[in-house]
Amino acid sequence: MSRRDPHSFSDLDQGRVTHMDITLDVDFGTSRIHGSAVYTLAAPAGGPLDLDTRDVAIRGVFDVDGGAVPYDTDHSDAIMGTRLRVVVPDGTDSFRVDFTTSPGASALQWLEPALTDGGQHPYLFSQCQAIHARSVIPCQDSPLARFTFSCAMTVPAALTAVMAAAPGEARDGDRPGTRTFTFEMPQSIPSYLFAFAVGNITGKDLGPRSRVYTEPETLERSAWEFAEVDTMITQAEQVFGPYLWDRFDFLVMPGSFPYGGMENPRLTFLTPTLLAGDRSLVNVLAHELAHSWTGNLVTNATIDDFWLNEGFTVWAERRILENMGGEEAKSLAAAIGRNSLDEAMAAFGAGSDFTKLKTDGEGVDPDEFYSQVPYEKGFLFVSLLEQTVGRGKFDAFVKKYIKHFSFTSITTADFEAFLAAELPGVAEQVGAERWIHQPGLPDNAPSFTSARLEKLQGLARSWSDGGRPDAAEAKGWTPEDWQIFLQALPRTLPAADCAWLDGNFDLTAAGNAEILCNWLVIAAGSGYEPAFGRIRTFLGEVGRMKYLKPLYTALHGNGATRALAAEIFAASGGGYHPIARGGIERVLAA
Repeated sequence: MSRRDPHSFSDLDQGRVTHMDITLDVDFGTSRIHGSAVYTLAAPAGGPLDLDTRDVAIRGVFDVDGGAVPYDTDHSDAIMGTRLRVVVPDGTDSFRVDFTTSPGASALQWLEPALTDGGQHPYLFSQCQAIHARSVIPCQDSPLARFTFSCAMTVPAALTAVMAAAPGEARDGDRPGTRTFTFEMPQSIPSYLFAFAVGNITGKDLGPRSRVYTEPETLERSAWEFAEVDTMITQAEQVFGPYLWDRFDFLVMPGSFPYGGMENPRLTFLTPTLLAGDRSLVNVLAHELAHSWTGNLVTNATIDDFWLNEGFTVWAERRILENMGGEEAKSLAAAIGRNSLDEAMAAFGAGSDFTKLKTDGEGVDPDEFYSQVPYEKGFLFVSLLEQTVGRGKFDAFVKKYIKHFSFTSITTADFEAFLAAELPGVAEQVGAERWIHQPGLPDNAPSFTSARLEKLQGLARSWSDGGRPDAAEAKGWTPEDWQIFLQALPRTLPAADCAWLDGNFDLTAAGNAEILCNWLVIAAGSGYEPAFGRIRTFLGEVGRMKYLKPLYTALHGNGATRALAAEIFAASGGGYHPIARGGIERVLAA
């Protein structure tokens, strides 16, 4: 064996899948997908070839002529799932697997009509990161393995299928009452970026390279919120170089989508919690756009190299924000990020290996050590490199890095070697070994500040001494101002203080999800009962882990509200994506 990814059964020395021709038949009645995939190998192979699966029924494995090929599913692992070992005859360059997914597939969420905006049609979507593609389709489910694909997806005739790929023709399905949608992905991707959705979906062009998709009920709101996307693309190209994915379309998801966004190439998925009505949360779109270079073009080789995807992408996201909104916009975003980093490090504990940039997650479910560390510690490290060599020189380095490694998957060691070759001595100058391979945050971490930031944080720190924001002035604060202020307040406040904040600023009724979540975390930790109803409805409306985890943690950590946390989860947890549901189960079991 020469497995190089601790979270995959695949051994690329057995044979490397470089293309897949996929057919998927979506059955809402049984919450299953019946599928078939033809796998093309980079070179003829023979002997065992291992694919990853999880809760997938294998109906058969066949050669190109339809003859049966031996296989077994005898080996299983609690984290990795089940190994599908195909024993291919010598000289094989292609074979087919027929399969059916499970109703409990960890990548898929099947929504009843009541959980959609329109309330009339069911909805299905996938979320394959980190190691969930194997629950949809047998594959080499490792970022090390990149492939192109075609797909024909058959769905009920009243619904539309969209996919992170170039759309082709739609035609009547072979069965009455169905339609078949076709797609091609000519650029190679890792399996975690395989993505699709099925529902009552429509779209609207925003520019020559961008289109927003969503349910009809939220189309116009979404189109207005993200109208500046073409400007973002232009700004990103200035940092990274040409955009190589042809289109930057995106889909605004149902509320149960577990993340802020997912950078699926050609069709980014976005949470509807970004629809704040004031374009104040479009930084998430900037983040997913930046992934078109760092993550999708240059991909982490394994989950243990995840910081290569996210650290560079947060850095790029904030460069885009700086170009569009000025230095202060970047400083405020960096301060919000630093707060989330401090919370993540505290949750792991001092000295935890999961506060390193280069982790060792063998034997641990990636969903269990997912955190803001690779994002925000990674951002600080990349920012330190930029500050050390200067912006112009570092921008040239980044463009060369992306061009050199485009459409490949690299390890942390690959990055370190490239850094040493292109910027000699800089790794030693900044203490890169300490940043990458040691836990915690080094003392030379960059700080980002502004007069506005210092004023807001100082005001919050003076709270216990009676300091209060001027009500008239605070009503003019931006959403970022409110996030900074609320995050700097004590985590628990007396009931009278909660009532003062709520009475003056109506925080429990805030329409911006970032403001609302930050406030509700304080309210939960403080046992502020007037907010309990909003906590209950908010946790029933959203499935984004960024909001679920801190709110459930605050409720569960307060003896007075622990039972409320369990009660809300019992009522709402069934509507969360399996990834989110598992995460909250771990919070409540602590």
